[in-house]
Amino acid sequence: MMRTMAIGGAAWKRITLRRTLLHLVIVWLLFMLLYPLGMTIWGSFKSELGFQYSRWYPTLPLAWGNYKTVFPMVWRYIVNTVFVAFVGTTGNLIISSLSAFTFARMKFPLKEFIYTAVIALMMIPGVLSLVPTFMLYKGLGVFDTYAVLILPIIVSGPIFGTFLLRGFFEGIPEEIFEAARMDGATEFKIYRLMCLPMSIPILGTLAIMTIMNTWNDILWPMVTIKDESLLTVSAGLLVRFTTLVGSNYQNQFAGYMMASVPLILLFVYANKYYIEGMAGSSVKL
Repeated sequence: MMRTMAIGGAAWKRITLRRTLLHLVIVWLLFMLLYPLGMTIWGSFKSELGFQYSRWYPTLPLAWGNYKTVFPMVWRYIVNTVFVAFVGTTGNLIISSLSAFTFARMKFPLKEFIYTAVIALMMIPGVLSLVPTFMLYKGLGVFDTYAVLILPIIVSGPIFGTFLLRGFFEGIPEEIFEAARMDGATEFKIYRLMCLPMSIPILGTLAIMTIMNTWNDILWPMVTIKDESLLTVSAGLLVRFTTLVGSNYQNQFAGYMMASVPLILLFVYANKYYIEGMAGSSVKL
């Protein structure tokens, strides 16, 4: 019995040691994840002298002047990004829902082949098509305009949107569509009055993902926009802080915080719809 208790005690010690190590690893990972964010927050409230001597931890008093300094330059980029994201996301949702409804509920020759070919485009890394896409839009003469930022969202975005929505539309019982057709509803009316309202959570998820991608995009605006006043927020901050602000990190942090606030507010407000949309699409798929 004593031997059994000794064995049990040793096993319990091993389990305790494993849990302790696991907790330490989790704490370390959380620290590595959250500390840069914390440094950005408190660094944005430091004076230049305060940042030089105490950059690794928060201090008082708070220097609000950093936000006053960067607000004029950041505000313009935020307005540009909101406009590009709104127009691009609207076009993305319209085309995604229409194409998904077509592939899900209508019959035409080579439907599955065309759908497979379209979805296969998701497997191609964007960097492989960067140069051809660059040459295409340059040939269209839309460089240094909002169009060169909006059109790729409308053209490329619906690929994933079609994949996400098709499974949902296919999961709707056929009897509902048959009843609507018997009442004289056209296919477009079924799409507009039935499918769109039912897919609002998924459309919301797709909208959030599109807005986030637009907000975080740096490469495409940098290679297609020369007029600094047309840049979106991520590319604009990169240009401003590398050419004008220099090594003034506290101003950079203040700019990053201002640029992040709209996305944070969007996610807090739309988090419920985002989760519902992802859950709904996964169930139907």
